[in-house]
Amino acid sequence: MDGDHFATSYTFGSALGRAAAVLAAFVVPVVFGVAGAAGLFGTDQVWQRIAFVPFGLIVGAVYGYLALFRIAYRLRVGDSRLHWRAVLRSGSAPLAEVSEVVPHPKNYTTVVLADGRRVRVAGVHDVWPFLNALRRAAPHVQIKQPFGLVTPRWFGAEG
Repeated sequence: MDGDHFATSYTFGSALGRAAAVLAAFVVPVVFGVAGAAGLFGTDQVWQRIAFVPFGLIVGAVYGYLALFRIAYRLRVGDSRLHWRAVLRSGSAPLAEVSEVVPHPKNYTTVVLADGRRVRVAGVHDVWPFLNALRRAAPHVQIKQPFGLVTPRWFGAEG
C-alpha cells in the first residue's frame, strides 16, 4: 500500500485460512481431550482420563461457538453504517453509534458501540488501512493505540 492507506473494508485472511481457524477451534480441544484420555499427559487413574473427554468437548464447543457466531472476520463501512460478518452471523450499526475501536496485541480488534455492545474482529496487524478509513468516515470514533502494539508510522499522520 504505497501511499494509499485507506480501505473501506477489512477481511481477515483468506477463505481457506478462516476455514482452518474455525476447524481448529473445534478440533484442537477435542484432540487434547482424547490425548488426555489416552494417558499422554501422565494421567494414571481412570477418573482423570475420563475427565479429559468432557473437558475437551466443552472447550471445543465454546471455541467453536465463538468462531462461528461471535468473532467477525469482515468489517465494511458503507451507507453511513459499520457492517460486520462472522461465519454464521452478521450485523451493522450506524457510524454515529460506534464509539471506539481497540486493536489488541493478541491479534484481535474490538469495536465498542455506544450502547456497550462489543464486536470482536479477528486480526490486528493488517487492519490499520481500514481504521484509517473509519477515522475519516467517522471522526468521532476513538481509535486506541494500546501500549505494546506496533502501529504503522503513517497511521498517526493526517492524510
